[in-house]
Amino acid sequence: MNEKKNYLQQPYARIVIPVEPNSYHAEILEFPGCFAQGDTPADAYANLEKVAESWIDTCISQGQEIPEPSSNVTFSGNIALRLPRSIHRQAARLAERDNTSLNTFLISAISARVGAEDFYKKMADRMERHLMQATYVACAFVGYAVVASTEAKNRKIVPQLSFSNESNYSTATGKVLTLTTPRR
Repeated sequence: MNEKKNYLQQPYARIVIPVEPNSYHAEILEFPGCFAQGDTPADAYANLEKVAESWIDTCISQGQEIPEPSSNVTFSGNIALRLPRSIHRQAARLAERDNTSLNTFLISAISARVGAEDFYKKMADRMERHLMQATYVACAFVGYAVVASTEAKNRKIVPQLSFSNESNYSTATGKVLTLTTPRR
């Protein structure tokens, strides 16, 4: 029991997300599959703590390792990087051309790639949103066209185009038919 409490007192990343009115989702990011729900944020959080104790018990009983809190993961700023000679040579030439050190050049190149990934993700999300909106509009238009077509068939309205000044007279019904289009 004490062991579980010791784990849960560590700075694990807990999040509470509103799902619907009066419904909240809570989870511990470092514990895969450890989540709970509640009617209020406090309920969701309290339920999460109970579920987390069970999650820890299960890991311990199965001999699995409990992950460290993500805030405990530190980065020294130093990495050992192995490059093929051809890339090392090209990077050194580009750094010299830019009148900078190889270290500064590599930092700049990595930063550009990391920034590009963020940019690409934002663009992909934006495109997906626009695609969903376009799909919705297309579906709404098709639905409108089907309803309009069905209404026209039910009323026996047959649109005709005339390029003369004569009336569109139907010999079948003896009525004058006109083509109308909905206004926008």
